[in-house]
Amino acid sequence: MKLRLLPHERAWLEQIFDAILPADTAGMPALGARDRASFFRAIEDATGPTFIPGLRAMVHALAVLPLGYAGYRRPFFALSVAKRRAFVAHLAHERGYVSRQLLQTMKILAAFAYFEAPAVRARFDLTPVVEP
Repeated sequence: MKLRLLPHERAWLEQIFDAILPADTAGMPALGARDRASFFRAIEDATGPTFIPGLRAMVHALAVLPLGYAGYRRPFFALSVAKRRAFVAHLAHERGYVSRQLLQTMKILAAFAYFEAPAVRARFDLTPVVEP
């Protein structure tokens, strides 16, 4: 039996991705619901047995991390979109190794999710080159 992210964990992860890659402010195609569903299916079905528990721990850690920071003091999912983006920017300059690594891992995962979306691939002509 494959582990699955719970609906609220998916929603939190989507908020994290949006804060990391705000497509609407960069003029890039947004990551659609169908694209996200495909991404979640891929990470839940095609990853090793420790991936989802590790991802779950990271999502929960990022969800509560703002509680310890002045100016935020609310869970990530309870912050406004602008505050989420500001918090992500703040973490990028954090001195603590764990916080920075958590953010870097999420940035990589957000990029995977984003550039796997068909609309994004079409926009950037990212069709894989297969040589015979």
